[in-house]
Amino acid sequence: MKKKSKNNKKLNVLLTIKKIGINGEGIGYYKKKITFVKGALPDEVIVCEIVEENPKFIIGKLVKVKEPSPYRVEVKKEFSESGAYQLAHVSYEKQLEYKRSILLDAFDKYYKLPKADKIVLKTLASSKIENYRNKNQFPVVIRSGKVIAGLYKEGTNELVEIEKDIALHENGNKITNLAKKCLGKYKIDISMNKKNYGIKYISTRTSFYNGDVQLILVANTEKIKNLDKVVDEVKREKIVKSIVLNVTDDSDHLVMGSKNITLYGADHIVERVGDIKYRLSAKSFFQLNPLTTKKLYDKVVEFAALKNTDVVLDAFCGVGTIGQYMSRRCKEVYGVDIIEDAIRDANDNIKLNNLTNCTYVAGDANKIVPRWKKKGIHFDVAIVDPPRVGLGHLAKNLLNTDAKKIVYVSCNPSTLARDLKILTRKYKIKCIQPIDMFPGTPAVEAVVELIKK
Repeated sequence: MKKKSKNNKKLNVLLTIKKIGINGEGIGYYKKKITFVKGALPDEVIVCEIVEENPKFIIGKLVKVKEPSPYRVEVKKEFSESGAYQLAHVSYEKQLEYKRSILLDAFDKYYKLPKADKIVLKTLASSKIENYRNKNQFPVVIRSGKVIAGLYKEGTNELVEIEKDIALHENGNKITNLAKKCLGKYKIDISMNKKNYGIKYISTRTSFYNGDVQLILVANTEKIKNLDKVVDEVKREKIVKSIVLNVTDDSDHLVMGSKNITLYGADHIVERVGDIKYRLSAKSFFQLNPLTTKKLYDKVVEFAALKNTDVVLDAFCGVGTIGQYMSRRCKEVYGVDIIEDAIRDANDNIKLNNLTNCTYVAGDANKIVPRWKKKGIHFDVAIVDPPRVGLGHLAKNLLNTDAKKIVYVSCNPSTLARDLKILTRKYKIKCIQPIDMFPGTPAVEAVVELIKK
């Protein structure tokens, strides 16, 4: 319920922030009730407006910082409004500390990890703190006769125009702005709701390996007048190697649809991590911070401690990134992913890298992994890199693989803690390495080394 004072005025309160929340919000206590305040930092004294009060918590809105944290820094207005960069107002070194705290808090809440403070290491920094992302996906609207693209203001349908995304590769920013200009210049139809047809999103993917850019225009129709003129102008930029029209269905609530139409160049670009190349098509999943991805994969290799006789399970393998990165250090890699497009890319990447010891299958890991076991395939090491929802039933099924070691790559501290509660029935946690893949945000990746008890 909303909490207001007796004279119906907004209730503003003085609050001391104690710690950082999992979404980057400041956490304090008003009348002994946990209070979340976006934009506030630990050790700050603030004035906040009580926006919502529930039996278990309070939502506050930052009104004024009376005693600022020494780690507070200025941030551009559009990034604070969009809600996408919840820690952009924090010095980078402190961001790394906060991310470790977020990980520790998840364990405190979901799984009481013994000696957590010793097992969870200091956060590894991103190789770059600006222009580190290889991909963007911006909604497009028409405002005052102009085509704009950016991110939605948090909690609203109001689009905040972003002309230079501090996190995005410079080439991605350049081509995004060019695409916006061309869409407006040639009066391309823009779809701003389900009642009209046209372009809905501008997406770019840039290779940090060679600077090549793929432009993906997401639309809810194949028939778009004058789109050929946009293609002709954008392709003049030498860095553009691929232009794709992705056709989506408004009814399925997904940004990208299943149909891709190549309008110019190849249907993919090539990325490289270490000595392995990866072919990335419009819908391929790939880590968004390629330079720091090498740090992450090197940590996976370190924790796996592979021998050349080892057989490796790569569950949630995507386009085969992790498995192929470590394939030259082991005997065989078996990868499984439920997304068929990803498996096609994984098999293309085998050919691209001349690898002969990798096998990829599309399907549910909960069915495929037991099937492999029945065929007599014994896994020495299991690598898992699940989506934000975690391992699901695979957590229990992994216990039956008898792998001597599991290396878990996580993008969600909460589901990681829940999954480890199950895995530790047979495995001991040796080490947890947080890694910052997304500077300016509260997101934290973690690589966990588990050894069989």
